[in-house]
Formats: sequence, structure tokens, C-alpha cells
Amino acid sequence: MLNVIAAHAGMLVMMWIVLIATGVEMLVYLAQNLRQKSDIRSAAKAVTEPLVFSILPLLILSWLTAIDGTGILIRIWYYVAAVLLVIRALIQLTTAIQK
Repeated sequence: MLNVIAAHAGMLVMMWIVLIATGVEMLVYLAQNLRQKSDIRSAAKAVTEPLVFSILPLLILSWLTAIDGTGILIRIWYYVAAVLLVIRALIQLTTAIQK
């Protein structure tokens, strides 16, 4: 199923960038919550929520390339979504660091 991403270097690099940005976002959130009193529910939410809202949409878009005859339209949406996800992660990181 991930052959589509592995076959296109651009899609693979964008997935790596989104994974790195999401991972850093999770680590910063967890590090800030370790200073404060937090429960396991918020820690679990911090780890699973970015994966569901960042990585899963990119995987779904990559799977949709099978129904796109040219493959270009879905790839454009994939790249746009990846860039927007990285921007969202950077904005959340800057607000978390400013606190």
C-alpha cells in the first residue's frame, strides 16, 4: 500500500518532513506536560492525535492515486496537504515554545 509513496521521491521526502515535524511537535508537547502535572490520557492524546490528523490523510491521498488516471491531481493535493501540515506543526511549535 505504501508503494505509491516509495515510488515517488518527492512524496517520500514530504512524508519524512511531515513525520519529523509531527514527531518534534509531539516531543515538545510531552516535554512541556512532564513539567506540569498531567495524566496518561493527555499523553496518549498527544501521541495519537497528530498521527490521525497528519499522517493518515497523507496515506489516504497516496492510496487515491490508484483512481486518478494521470496521478498528477492527487499528487498536487498530497503536496499541498503536506506543506499545510508542516506549517501547522511549525505554528503550534512556535506557540508552545513562546509559552
